[in-house]
Amino acid sequence: MAFDIETESDFEFSRYTTFGVGGKCLKAFFPKSIEEAKYIFGELKTARTRFVVLGRGSNVLASDRFFDGYVISTLRLKGIEREGDSITTLAGTNVSELLEYCTLHGLGGLEFLAGIPATMGGIVAMNAGAGQKFICERLTKCAVFDGELHNFENKMCGFTYKHSTMRDINCIILSSTFRIEQSTPECVANRIAQYRCARRNQPLKRSCGCVFKNPEGKSAGKIIDECGLKGTKVGGAEVSRMHANFIVSDGARAADIYALIKYVKEKVFERSGIPLEEEVVYIGEFDDSDC
Repeated sequence: MAFDIETESDFEFSRYTTFGVGGKCLKAFFPKSIEEAKYIFGELKTARTRFVVLGRGSNVLASDRFFDGYVISTLRLKGIEREGDSITTLAGTNVSELLEYCTLHGLGGLEFLAGIPATMGGIVAMNAGAGQKFICERLTKCAVFDGELHNFENKMCGFTYKHSTMRDINCIILSSTFRIEQSTPECVANRIAQYRCARRNQPLKRSCGCVFKNPEGKSAGKIIDECGLKGTKVGGAEVSRMHANFIVSDGARAADIYALIKYVKEKVFERSGIPLEEEVVYIGEFDDSDC
């Protein structure tokens, strides 16, 4: 079977990540269907070449250096289907697109995702959520390809806090199915507005969202704030004065952000004894020369 997969030879991570930083790669592929995604993933894996799967890039930090490999972007892999009390999305479907569909059709249960700038593949891989709700509570199954197609039921996904089995294996999430409830467009819209309002204290400057996982029973943002690190800067990167678990960019390089993450971890451990763990995912090479 022949495929005409869209490619981009001058792909720059800075144009495809919410931080707006990062260098170039060899080439990016933009599959538009499950078959195209399976094909290019299989080709790159068989060739034993370096590659990453990237959605909206809302939870990643890509190095300034050239990435000697390829990108499979899911941004064109979109689609939403409903069957009974379930809704299935292709991996590149944006949260905003899904919630628009749910509002139009009066489908409830996923409103807590409102305001997260991510694709549904990324949401599932990271077990993302907000307001103490996580996508694992709604996911029933997902289709995963690692050279072979697997249909993972919820219990097979190994969900833990901000983590899933899919992050530990070399795979691409193709689609995900979620449990929903019939509601009304008005009720769904109101709940979405409430969740968006709850996120109003988050900074508007470029960021990747929360940088650090919350230590058990504690808020990473509060810990960083109590250590007096709000407003700390490295180059164009700054610990947000609105929410200390956000690092915002004002013309930053990836190296600035990386150095600031490392500095915050060191100072928090020095002053509180609490080891912070990154939620952000690194792409490419970083080392101490970036600090």
